[in-house]
Amino acid sequence: MYKNKLYKIIATMIFLIILLYLGIKVEFSFNRLFKGIPSMMNLFVRILRPNLSYGNEVFEKLIETIQMAIISSITGVLLALPFSLLIADNIKPNKFIANIIIFFFSVARTIPSLIWATLLVSIFSIGKFSGIIALSIIAFLMSLKLFKEYIEGINENQLNSTLSVGATSIQVLRYCILPNILQLIVSVFFIVFETNIRGATILGLVGAGGVGQIMWRDLNHLRYDNLSILIMILFITILCIDLFSLYIRNYLLNKSIKYKSLKTYKRVKFIKTIFIPLSIVILAYTTWSLLDISYERFLIGLNQGKEMLIRMVRIDISYYPQLIKGIKESLFIAIFATMVGSIFAFVLAYFTAYNISPQRSISFLLKIIINIFRTFPPIITAIIFFRGVGPGPLAGAMALSIYTTGVLTKMYSEVLENIEENIKNSILSTGASNIQTYVHGLFPHTFSTFISLALYRLESNIRNATILGIIGAGGIGTILSMNVTWRNWEKVGFLLLGSSLMVLVIDRISNSLRKIIQN
Repeated sequence: MYKNKLYKIIATMIFLIILLYLGIKVEFSFNRLFKGIPSMMNLFVRILRPNLSYGNEVFEKLIETIQMAIISSITGVLLALPFSLLIADNIKPNKFIANIIIFFFSVARTIPSLIWATLLVSIFSIGKFSGIIALSIIAFLMSLKLFKEYIEGINENQLNSTLSVGATSIQVLRYCILPNILQLIVSVFFIVFETNIRGATILGLVGAGGVGQIMWRDLNHLRYDNLSILIMILFITILCIDLFSLYIRNYLLNKSIKYKSLKTYKRVKFIKTIFIPLSIVILAYTTWSLLDISYERFLIGLNQGKEMLIRMVRIDISYYPQLIKGIKESLFIAIFATMVGSIFAFVLAYFTAYNISPQRSISFLLKIIINIFRTFPPIITAIIFFRGVGPGPLAGAMALSIYTTGVLTKMYSEVLENIEENIKNSILSTGASNIQTYVHGLFPHTFSTFISLALYRLESNIRNATILGIIGAGGIGTILSMNVTWRNWEKVGFLLLGSSLMVLVIDRISNSLRKIIQN
């Protein structure tokens, strides 16, 4: 008992020492935050005076943002289907080719959508075409990962039983794999769509279309009355899409299709045979009609992209000191934000989880606040802190801390809400209060899950930290954005390579730690 307490005290001290060190590295200062409060409060006061007449322009850009998210999500999901059949461990036709594809896509997954959009704008110029392509890449990579994991999860007995009746590999794909995947398409689409709708809101910061363009303009022109209407409409839109997505996915999960007769089944199958190709044709035509790029400009862009890629491959190794400096700053921001977010999530989850919260009204109110925290991408919050504390890693660290707090609190409170009631009651029966039940009972019981969630969040924060520098909030994004602007593609290639390796290493370490914790 004494040893356990001693270990906890030592672990807490180590945690605080690391946090203090990281705080120094991200230039954390209560004085700077305190001095920046009037500027940020002034911003919020001005936001509370909305310009109601601004709604029409916002809706126009919002429709463009939703169009971008829908088109890119559908495109990404459809493209991911054939590739998932090539790389899933249990059905891949060629192990060597599959490993090459997996490595290439793993590296591509480390690059955030805003970086993709920045590069594509340099190739194809500003406009929603660059945004759609950037989001399509992210949608493709996400869908590919989801499809791959699902195929690998198919029962081996089911595959072997299909092969045992004399089925060929093609027949196994057709009658065993594809029917199961096709049922997932709608669910995967909505998961990807939720991500893309958030991503699409910030692509305008680099000129890639959508509502982010007018958001960036309003921020630069200090039109916070316009910004308040934009934020309110954006929040309601994202909330509605999240709720609709959740409803559809739950419906598909619990709905089993039943046919009244063989004739009905054949009719449905015939309609599907016509509907699916027709839908793809309509999608292709709609996509092309919505793109603001001519065929001539597209060809020019391809040539520019080819030249850019050739130069990026010729990496400038002499830029090594700046790369290390940027990577270290991004790492400090990401780890600091994860640790701070974990502390606040530990506290807030107690009040947010409805089964242990002191009052249901407190739980309901906090769920709304937490959803607001996680609705807006960290880069938007970083802009607000940028106004208060100035440029540098502090703005990025604070923005990412707030976002991490929102996401971790939501995820961990859901874990607490799913704990069996008898576990909680057995602890309460000893005479413990609600908060004692949480601190000394439920939290230790779910500690491994909490750490696992924090590690997942760290992986995501590493990616987010790489783009915060685009608006001057620290990290490798600052020098990356600068070199993209100056067309120093050899340096850009080296920075992207270093950033990707950093993310891959952190992902591998995080995966290893999660496996140790879970075992």
